[in-house]
Amino acid sequence: MITFSQNLADRREQEAMQDVHQRIAKFFQSDEPYVEFTLDCSLEKRIDYICRILHPWLTETRLIFNFCVAKIAEIIPTSSVKIAIYRALGVKIGKGVYISPDVILDPHFPKLITIEDYCVLGWGSKMFTHEMSVQKYRIGRVSICNGAVVGAFSIIRAGVTIGENAQTSMNSFIYKDVPANHSGKPATL
Repeated sequence: MITFSQNLADRREQEAMQDVHQRIAKFFQSDEPYVEFTLDCSLEKRIDYICRILHPWLTETRLIFNFCVAKIAEIIPTSSVKIAIYRALGVKIGKGVYISPDVILDPHFPKLITIEDYCVLGWGSKMFTHEMSVQKYRIGRVSICNGAVVGAFSIIRAGVTIGENAQTSMNSFIYKDVPANHSGKPATL
């Protein structure tokens, strides 16, 4: 038998999900760098909660396909082949871009990644269009502007832009925008 309090809790969860769905839809139609929402559920239910929220935009079948294709691109040593594969997934990649071996471009939302002309992505660098913490989930665009160089083994957080001709040091965690022509560790900004 369902109690009144269970029914009320279910209704609140549905309303919270509708609100998050609307915020995500608005984000995809905007130029905002990211959208973040609270995971209004218990810890043991958070993965299911995220899957139910993201379902309209990312079906499990599409995620598996994207992941497999991105994994193939990751291990291919030739940049031009990687670029063709990532473009087929929806990543916007300009001319003269070089993608080093072991680079990972997040397969969750590849259409949110833009790499402009003549950029270099260093060996083993990673770009994420989503992230999760204990009680929050974030979806964000990643933009690498013309001529930028991402240092080897660097990690770029969802919602970050690296400016024109900027260069990040190897092993950087790029958690905020990097201005044009900056050189060095983003943490020194």
